[in-house]
Amino acid sequence: MGIFGKLFGSKKIKITDPDFGEIESVSVRGNKVDWQVLRKFLGSDIEILIEGDQNGISETQKQVLLNALNNETQIRSEAEKALKEQYDNAEMEFLSIEDHFDVKAISVEENGFELTFQEKEGQNYYFNVYFENNKQIGVSIDG
Repeated sequence: MGIFGKLFGSKKIKITDPDFGEIESVSVRGNKVDWQVLRKFLGSDIEILIEGDQNGISETQKQVLLNALNNETQIRSEAEKALKEQYDNAEMEFLSIEDHFDVKAISVEENGFELTFQEKEGQNYYFNVYFENNKQIGVSIDG
């Protein structure tokens, strides 16, 4: 492993998780590992980023993720409400998630998660909807 591999922990780890199958690390820093789970959610193939260690995913974050994945209808409703509000504020008509966005990723944290949508038209903006207990609590827009 070269200097960058040593400095940034670029060696990939693969394990089999009982709930998600084979998962792969995206970064390894000592015993801290950021894992990538590929999954279909809201009609799209998405990337899920979740923390853990070399033995697997954090159990706390795993429960947050499983709760979200098992309540897809509620998450869709909450996300549409948040995104529609952003469109209303811009005095634009909101039709649906499918009409305006591609679902890109979920980033899991200890108390909730962030669901990222990429704008279809122009594809220059990412809308990040933040959730706690499967309720949206805020939105940020990145350009």
